[in-house]
Amino acid sequence: MSDTQLPVTEYIKQGIFLLIIISVALFGIKSCRKYQKKRSVIIELTSQISESSSYEQFYAKDAQATLLKTMYQMHLATELGMTPDETLKEVMEESEDLLDTDHDNELTIRKALIRDSLLSNFDNCKKLGIFTDQSNLFTLEKGEIPIIKSGPSTDEDVVISTIIPASVLEGVDKLIPNLVISPPNADGSKPGGKKLNEFEIARAKQFVKSLKEADLIEKEAYQKIFDYYERQTMKSIDP
Repeated sequence: MSDTQLPVTEYIKQGIFLLIIISVALFGIKSCRKYQKKRSVIIELTSQISESSSYEQFYAKDAQATLLKTMYQMHLATELGMTPDETLKEVMEESEDLLDTDHDNELTIRKALIRDSLLSNFDNCKKLGIFTDQSNLFTLEKGEIPIIKSGPSTDEDVVISTIIPASVLEGVDKLIPNLVISPPNADGSKPGGKKLNEFEIARAKQFVKSLKEADLIEKEAYQKIFDYYERQTMKSIDP
């Protein structure tokens, strides 16, 4: 008795069904790997913005290196389809236990300081073309200074300046939210070497107010910094 052969259409149906199964399996594997990559980025960023990383660094250089590493992780997140806002929202939800305060108001401000700083610095990096160069990405991953790839300062090293200089308050240059990734001044000098403008003064006053409200500095330190910027305000309006 001869074997009964299936119609050609049945073979086609089985082939299509098999292709669908393979496609679904490959999609599932790809989605799983993408999810794992996203989780890796979130975990790494959560560690980098913890209390010890953001507010308790021993050395200013370590704080700068950590900031640059966060820029690399945030860039990885965008390549995985996450916006900077989405990335930091998820990170902030997981980092609450890593921020050393039991007061809701202080926690909110500490998180806002970190979030605003990272978003602003990420935007600065984009404007300077930092993420367009593969060698820069390797540099950021190691926490080292990248090279500007667009704008008037192309091919120069970025500068990490501060909102409030260490000369005004010792140790403030170790706070990641106080750090700003920027190009050098037009004359080649570092930012902060000239008389402050009204925007810079207002930003510094708001920043120090937030530090006080977050219980990151004492009242005496707040008053010292505020008085300093009051004097800078008078200088800025002098003819």
